[in-house]
Amino acid sequence: MRRGTSEYEAAQEAMAEILLERACNGDWPIQYGQLSKLLEDEGHTVPAHSVEMDHLLADVSRQESPDREKAMLSAMVVLKEKGEPGAGFYRLAREEFGRKGDNVTIWAEEMKLLARDFRQS
Repeated sequence: MRRGTSEYEAAQEAMAEILLERACNGDWPIQYGQLSKLLEDEGHTVPAHSVEMDHLLADVSRQESPDREKAMLSAMVVLKEKGEPGAGFYRLAREEFGRKGDNVTIWAEEMKLLARDFRQS
């Protein structure tokens, strides 16, 4: 699956829908494997720890926060072993979203932004 293909765009849209619904319901975090399974249930093969998963998560975060002011939806996707996002999340947070601080600070702030920006009362 490559960026710019209809297959990729369909997977991105499906991922955005899954993450937006979970964000609005406060149903997070979600493990990479769980997200992969939900995407598979919708006909999209995106292995949990793959380049495609990383690209899709980054693109969904960019799509839902084009001005980089809203929360990164990828913040709610975590590694099973660590219970926190992978390295790609922190790289994107710093390099494109301008987030500052150590990993713990960045993730904690992003979780607050998720509640502020997406959680429905």
